[in-house]
Amino acid sequence: MKVLLLQPPNMEESMTGLYPEGYAKKARSVFPPLGLLSLAAFLKQRHEVVVIDMILAGLTVNDLPDILKTVKPDMVGVTTILGLWSSALNIFKEVKSLEPAIRTVAGGPNATYFPAETFCHQVIDYLVVGNGQKPLMELCDQLEQGRPGVGIENCFVQGVSYDRFEVVYSEEYALDRFPFPDRTFTPYLQYSVPFCPENPSTTMITSMGCPYRCAFCTTARPPVLIRTTANIVEEMEEISRLGIKSVLFQDELFTADKKRVREVCETLIDRGIHLHWTMKSRIDGLQPWMPELLKQAGCFNIHFGIESGNDQTLAKMKKGYTRDTIINTVAFVKKAGLSVTGNFMLAYPGENEADILQTIDFAKELDLNVAQFSLTIDSPGSELFEEALHVGRRTHNYLSDYVKHPDPDNSGLPTALFAASDRFSHDELQAFLAKAYASTRTLFDLNRETD
Repeated sequence: MKVLLLQPPNMEESMTGLYPEGYAKKARSVFPPLGLLSLAAFLKQRHEVVVIDMILAGLTVNDLPDILKTVKPDMVGVTTILGLWSSALNIFKEVKSLEPAIRTVAGGPNATYFPAETFCHQVIDYLVVGNGQKPLMELCDQLEQGRPGVGIENCFVQGVSYDRFEVVYSEEYALDRFPFPDRTFTPYLQYSVPFCPENPSTTMITSMGCPYRCAFCTTARPPVLIRTTANIVEEMEEISRLGIKSVLFQDELFTADKKRVREVCETLIDRGIHLHWTMKSRIDGLQPWMPELLKQAGCFNIHFGIESGNDQTLAKMKKGYTRDTIINTVAFVKKAGLSVTGNFMLAYPGENEADILQTIDFAKELDLNVAQFSLTIDSPGSELFEEALHVGRRTHNYLSDYVKHPDPDNSGLPTALFAASDRFSHDELQAFLAKAYASTRTLFDLNRETD
């Protein structure tokens, strides 16, 4: 079976109200579609696979006729995330319009967290949830044998009635059981990130999930899955052999397992693997020995979810630390010679203008190498969303509505409603974002400097 896997094109993102105008195209770098590359590495054992990163290639839905004519796929799979959901859905519609016989498959976060809403679109034939390697392989095998693809764990079929779309997590889906992402399926040397000391760059995942429960994070999350040190270092060796110079770890919390952090660093040093890399940590997630060892092993930056400069807001978020902890940790990391990136959430419910400005000023005072800001979103499934329902700030699952009707004009769901705060107008919220990005060094600045 010939499978075409597509990374949807990056139009100006649907939920742009959460970021400054132009953020998607002017502040974000293009990263490899790691999930699709992982699927390709597994599927190629028995099926023919083509991966196209439409963002990197500068392609749009209008290019699909030529793509389908050239590739001639039996199946088209598309990764789905909220920010690119409109774009992904347009691909499914266009594929079915051009070639109705092609099987269409949706996977990724949308499919996993909003399965019923995603599957209500009849242009999607199959829905794959959770880690997709195993179910997609079984689906391809069945379809090639002329079977309908029914009865596959974590795979659902259009037209079949389901009481629930349950994601099964088991040892069969352990991260170490599958091949590394095959980065050669896309022009991997073209991925360049201004933030990195050397390019080309790539991304990598060494764990999934987070053991903490911040109030703004959804509780409907998979269990924490952690790869072994040997498996991680072997992939980094492969990355180095490809001529890639920098790695951005996408783990929610790279430092969750302190013992593994030490093992990975020491093994990289012992084997002489020279890669620049960055990772994410909680502010209170570092041990005194970490910064120096991380730097020796090639780490050049630590990315913290700082979130706020207001102690009352930090407590509401259930972050478990204070402004003083943030100040001390940032200084500690910078003293070791590592750069620091900080994420901040503006307009957390209950905050007034003074609170928001305090966070912006705090970000400036920290003298971060890079600061990133977004408006707070109360994700369904989070404690913050439940609070919004309780006090009447929300009346229903608005993201569910969005996945069903991704065009705000059709759903009556303007982008301003994605923001959690109801205290400020859309224009006021955008003014806070503009002030934050004008007051600190951000990805806008880095990208301008390399143009």
